[in-house]
Amino acid sequence: MASLAPSHSISIDRHRAELHFAISGLWTKATMQDFLGELLDKARPFLRDRTPFSALGDLRDFVPQDRETAQVIRDSILAGRDNGLTRFAVVSSAPLVRMQYRRIADGVEVEFFDAPDEARRWLRSG
Repeated sequence: MASLAPSHSISIDRHRAELHFAISGLWTKATMQDFLGELLDKARPFLRDRTPFSALGDLRDFVPQDRETAQVIRDSILAGRDNGLTRFAVVSSAPLVRMQYRRIADGVEVEFFDAPDEARRWLRSG
């Protein structure tokens, strides 16, 4: 990772009902809330139509976050679960990121992968 500055990208695949995002760097609670607001806006078609959807998070350049930021992420994951999120694939080989996401995604079907292709295959197999 070249920088700890937070960055992100978000896209959706409406045909497959998938929300894809990539995040990197170290986030504050406020910057994470802004990102999660954008993520919610992108997911609105699924929420509006009550379409079950899955998510693929590319966290290869993400670092473990402080407790306050991790709690905001957890709240968002649980809200997603309550609004149609069925599966969550996380792409990261960093042991600490995986450990943090295992903890904060408790209660959601989540799997961890080293590469996006593996993650997509798993999402689409369910």
